[in-house]
Amino acid sequence: MSRIPLFLFFIFMSIEPVYNEESFIFKHPINNIAVGRQYIIVATENCLYKLNRTLQMLKTTGPHGENDRVCTEEQVSVRQPTYYNKILLVYNDTVLTCWNEEKGSCRELHVDTLKAVGNTLPCIVPEDPEHAARGLIFFKENSINLFVAKFNKIESCEEDIGTIILRSKTDDAFTIKDSLSSVALNDNRAGLNYVDAFQWKDMFIFPYNPSAGSTARVVVLHENDQLLSFHTQSNLTCGSKLQRKIILSSFLFHSSEGFLWAGIFTTNNTASNDRTALCIYNFTVLEKRSSGCINKDFSYKDDGGCTNYTDLLPLLGNPILSHGDLTAVHVKEVEGRLVFFLGTGNGKLLKVTLNSNYTANCPEVLHTFKDQAPVFRTIHMDPVDINYLYVATVKEIKRLKIANCEQHESCNDCLSAYDPHCGWCHSENRCTMKTECTSSTALGKWIGITEGFGKCLKIKVFPKDGKIAVSIEKNPSLFDENAPWNCEIINKDTKKTICSGRNQAPSLNCSCEFPAHNIYGTATLTAAAQSISIAISAQFQFQKCSEYSEFSCLDCISSGCLWCIKTSTCTSPLSQCESDYADEDQCRVIEEKATQGSSSNVTIKSVAVDRVPSGGRKNVLLTGENLQGLSRVLLFGASSCKPQIVKVSHPINKTHLLISLPQSQNEVKRLCVNFGGNCYPNSIFYESVFCSAIVPNIVWLSGGRNISIFGRDLDLVDNITISKNLFLQKTSTLLQNSSHLRFIAPPVGEAGQSFNLNLHIQESNVICGQLMYRNDPQFKNFHLIADNVDEIELRLEKTQDELLIQAHEMEVQVHYKEKVQTCNVLNITAFGGNCKARKDWEGKVNVQEMKVKIKLGNINAVLEAPNPSYTLYLYILLVVPLLVIVVVAAYLITRHKSKQLSKKLGKDLEELECEIRKEIREGFAELQTDKDVVAVGALGTIPFFDYKHFALNTFFPEPDKNKQDLFEKLCENIPSPFQTKKSTQDEEILNTLKTLFENQNFLVLLIHTLEKQSDFSVKDRCMFASYLTINFQSNLLYLTGLLETLSKDLIEQSSNKHPKLMLRRTETVVEKLLTNWMSTCLYGFLREYVGEALYNLVYTLNQRIHKGPIDAVTSKALYTLNEDWLLWQITEFSSVDINVLFPKTSEHEDKDEDSQFIKVTVLDWDTIGQVKEKILQSFQIKKGYSFGHPLCDIGLELHYGQTFKELSDIDSSTVITEHNIKKLNTIKHYQIDNGATIKLVVKKNGDLPDMEYSKEHYCHLEMPESEEHEAQNSENKGKHKFKVKELYLTKLLSTKVAVHSAVEKLFKSIWTIPQAKPPIAIKYFFDFLDSQAEIKKITDPDVVHIWKTNSLPLRFWINILKNPQFVLDIKKTVLLEICLSVIAQAFMDGFSLTEQQLGKSAPTNKLLYAKDIPLFKEEVKAFYKEIQDAPPLTSTELADFLTSESKKHSHEFKEDVAAKELFKYIEKYFSVIVSTLEKESGFDSELRHLQQLKTVFADKNKCAWE
Repeated sequence: MSRIPLFLFFIFMSIEPVYNEESFIFKHPINNIAVGRQYIIVATENCLYKLNRTLQMLKTTGPHGENDRVCTEEQVSVRQPTYYNKILLVYNDTVLTCWNEEKGSCRELHVDTLKAVGNTLPCIVPEDPEHAARGLIFFKENSINLFVAKFNKIESCEEDIGTIILRSKTDDAFTIKDSLSSVALNDNRAGLNYVDAFQWKDMFIFPYNPSAGSTARVVVLHENDQLLSFHTQSNLTCGSKLQRKIILSSFLFHSSEGFLWAGIFTTNNTASNDRTALCIYNFTVLEKRSSGCINKDFSYKDDGGCTNYTDLLPLLGNPILSHGDLTAVHVKEVEGRLVFFLGTGNGKLLKVTLNSNYTANCPEVLHTFKDQAPVFRTIHMDPVDINYLYVATVKEIKRLKIANCEQHESCNDCLSAYDPHCGWCHSENRCTMKTECTSSTALGKWIGITEGFGKCLKIKVFPKDGKIAVSIEKNPSLFDENAPWNCEIINKDTKKTICSGRNQAPSLNCSCEFPAHNIYGTATLTAAAQSISIAISAQFQFQKCSEYSEFSCLDCISSGCLWCIKTSTCTSPLSQCESDYADEDQCRVIEEKATQGSSSNVTIKSVAVDRVPSGGRKNVLLTGENLQGLSRVLLFGASSCKPQIVKVSHPINKTHLLISLPQSQNEVKRLCVNFGGNCYPNSIFYESVFCSAIVPNIVWLSGGRNISIFGRDLDLVDNITISKNLFLQKTSTLLQNSSHLRFIAPPVGEAGQSFNLNLHIQESNVICGQLMYRNDPQFKNFHLIADNVDEIELRLEKTQDELLIQAHEMEVQVHYKEKVQTCNVLNITAFGGNCKARKDWEGKVNVQEMKVKIKLGNINAVLEAPNPSYTLYLYILLVVPLLVIVVVAAYLITRHKSKQLSKKLGKDLEELECEIRKEIREGFAELQTDKDVVAVGALGTIPFFDYKHFALNTFFPEPDKNKQDLFEKLCENIPSPFQTKKSTQDEEILNTLKTLFENQNFLVLLIHTLEKQSDFSVKDRCMFASYLTINFQSNLLYLTGLLETLSKDLIEQSSNKHPKLMLRRTETVVEKLLTNWMSTCLYGFLREYVGEALYNLVYTLNQRIHKGPIDAVTSKALYTLNEDWLLWQITEFSSVDINVLFPKTSEHEDKDEDSQFIKVTVLDWDTIGQVKEKILQSFQIKKGYSFGHPLCDIGLELHYGQTFKELSDIDSSTVITEHNIKKLNTIKHYQIDNGATIKLVVKKNGDLPDMEYSKEHYCHLEMPESEEHEAQNSENKGKHKFKVKELYLTKLLSTKVAVHSAVEKLFKSIWTIPQAKPPIAIKYFFDFLDSQAEIKKITDPDVVHIWKTNSLPLRFWINILKNPQFVLDIKKTVLLEICLSVIAQAFMDGFSLTEQQLGKSAPTNKLLYAKDIPLFKEEVKAFYKEIQDAPPLTSTELADFLTSESKKHSHEFKEDVAAKELFKYIEKYFSVIVSTLEKESGFDSELRHLQQLKTVFADKNKCAWE
């Protein structure tokens, strides 16, 4: 069911929604969320869901780890018990999930299948739904350990094992080692509600809420050999004035200040604008608070040696931000600033940035959930793309972008938003994130926020000798500081330059003057600054000066206005001010004084309203004392925001006045006289009217139907209108959480119309949805179906309609023998209904004397009994002609069959000949006339992976279930300044390993020793080489020297046997090392010179493949490059243009109905699933953002006038063959023509993903062999068996022609040397191979050619060609992979020295490029020669290049983790390695180091690598 759109979001700041978002709606409330590398795991009541990164559901299961119909079925008839998830953790390939059923048990599930592995663990978490539990997985040495912090004793478990318990995994279960592996509660404590659990160094930290009335606390434990001991405990105080004692949300993060923790605290007091607060604590101090005293929450024996520490206070001693209703917090450090993402109780995601003094800016509303449900307590970052967050409410989770930079239209707006994610991109002249700005790293190309300078241009205007002088001060980051720049003032309305000036560097100012009479007060002026290559501008208007208050004095004087000190107002330079104007220093004093407040005897006693629409409310009565002379009051919201000034609109007397409350975002506000705390004691709540449903939404033409509107805050609605001319007052409001309005629909003139239902709130309105008018129901007659002693039952007949009339809406009266009885309606269907009336007369009823009167809204109908003779005549008139028609038809059919049989053979032969001629001619015509050219300009931004993801994809290309864990382990996610400092022993170990591996003689001997071991597999060799590459990412110079030494050894071995086979395979460490080295060194060349051509080829191939039919079951296509994947059975197809009606996805969309229609071109053979994909692609292309719902949540409805039919791949109309194989429904199956209207609907709760169709049970275009002789209709009968694949091989050629320009462009980008200077890596290695050939006296030029081919195109480029998903964020389909394999083969054939002799029976993929291969070979020879002829590299050039690349990748990976992985191989073959070293001389130091390392690792009791 699609959700009704909202258009009313009045907010204080201009906010645009995040359009490129994905979401998923659950059936039940969310309990827990866990984010892994690949999957998002969400636990709701009774269900566990696995979603992909874009929130498409992959799998769901119940608490038992098995499919549960509660999670999958739309409606469950049997009432099920409700189970609550208490703990949800993801580690390695395992999901640990704990529920409050079966004695609070936990299970481990495999992350791929969500099937249970191992045993069920009972008595882990509380069974009471109200009692919380928190879990923490940590790894120590080779063990997996689980901390559980729970409320108290589990009711159904006999033994009370404690409130914090440590378990270690043994075999397939988590077990408790000892009684000291748990912490018990004090006997007099009912229980503790733990908020979070996390580890820092060797401390395990648990913030919690004690019993009611107590302050929130944190307890810190130590673990040693699975035994627990107390470290310290502290109270957490968040604010001194208002005692906020309850933690709602928790987040741990690293900063330059140390190990920080952010918490959302609240109080149990009534709602206020500061009821909740964000406090930040430096948990680094906990490390020094050892032996701290533990209060009475826990069972703890004080031996007198503990220390009583003071309460832990937040940074700066006070909350960073106070707010009326915060619920969640997440923190990220960006450009040296802390950025907080905060959830609220009314469904908003706020974004707050702190400056260097930990002062917060006014929150930005990043997103508003339409149902305004509270944001879930945890917010998660996308682990792959850190520009996105996962944010949830009660039943919905969304993937949201972390910044709305695109909403800021000017450079000044962009920087004044104070969002470190956003900056002005000069190359694109728009506000973007840094990663979205091309050439963002170039000087001045992307300018972010600057401390103390919140704009691009400050505009200062002041009168000077009868003229207006304008001074423009630029941002220090703008332009080169030594470059001169010009400025000018332009009248935007007339386009004329008013004045201009020139700056001399390094000054930041440029000024000019103009006569005051040259402009008028309402003119819009543009201040422009221009350097050599960059121009920037800002607009200002003198008439807007009055909008600035004393809280915005600095903004006033930097926006072309003046602050008049005498009148304390912001004025236009064109007006006269009798006193001086304030400068920046004076403005700072003015703003500071404004926030200090002043004493006042004014008292506010009451405000006429306590709930206000977000658009504000006019003429609100305020009562109090001493109100005379009061000109304005202040409206306070979040503590970091400036107050809104509310001017008195109409003073009445000393005790009464009227004010107009301004529009504002939805939050709790407080009305005050000044900053001094003189405030109205009660809160004012800003709310947005939300409409969720209109029931019913169809009305008959005559009107009079009762319509109900459901939603939220509907009591704020002033009146209701239907369209523009039908005005209605709301008739009643039900006090059900302000959620119900009711009115009576009026009559209209014409049927078939739909009207917008508008809810008016003050001067704004919300479009609640549409009210559809249909023709009045036509009641035809009635029948007596039961005549009992005391009652009768009637059947009322009417024409079919879609009004969905309910029994309670219709009044029926029976008139018989001058008596009137009410007939109670029992049920109503589309064709009529039944009613029963009390029988108030004796004897049987004579129906001919009875009348029935019906009242339905404004409709009054009278029915009389039908004439029985009329019915008999009608039957006769129908039956007799029907018999005549049947007899005549039987005769004609028999005669036709006899003639048809005699002509069948000749007709079949004629059809065969015509069919073959037609197919050959059409294939030839397509080759000669096809002009299918892809618009390359429409490619948009190329979705490159960054180096880290590219490197990991190429270093570890093999699919592996633990691959994501390996990625997480190797990737450096925490910037180096904020990493936890390693212990002295850890540093010594790392230094020892570094010393060993940086000894090239040792490392070469180690590699050769390992390669001699029979069980050192090819996979081991590749992994060893990849870890080696990662270990030396910051020292590529050394890695290159190692590669050169190992390559010489390999050449030595190969030259004695088969020199042409060297580097052909990946069987040694050096071969894989060469692949990795090439990938590292050529990444920049790949992105700059080849990436666009690669993406163009992929894009073009996809376009061509989807031009024709694709079998949804077998994945074969009419347009492909591979004969085996050619769909030759269906060659005739046609395009069908359909008009798709989309539901409105946001309140900001165009209100015009036509704006929701999108024309989509599909094929008549497309399945409904394929049509959905094309619809979503068309939406993305037209709108520029995704639709926001996964494919599995989308349904299609085909509309025929007033009716519709749901479209699906499989339904009741699906054709089933005699072998029980279902044929998928297509556009042709549903007989959908050009111009048809299809409505896209979003299913409310989301179904399972579209299933994959197996060939055993389904078919689409390629019929099963057993069914090929059957024809589904007369049109195709006789054709199917005549088709042969060879007739359609021209489709391969047409596909090759269509993509050939893209192929050539890609090939040339690879073997064309830019600026006559080959990439340094290629030049170096090719020269190295040439020199080695000379040393080995290899005179055969073919050998060196093969070496170069095996080292570059075979080892690097082929990997990229066949796997573009390594470089680009794209999906590689089966068909795309097949076509790329053909192209890759042609690419390698161009490097081959062998002349191919292809005959007529050669494979088609070879024949396709047979004529192109000789041209490719010539270009390859020229490419190799140009590299050889290029000037040789100097050692300095090579060293500079490798050093530069090393710096780029120095912090991409955790090199110490790679070193650990390398040492594991040494441990495995330790005795062999030691024996080899002992036989060689000069390795005494290395032997000592190895022995020391082995001893340390054997004795180490804690994880040295975390």
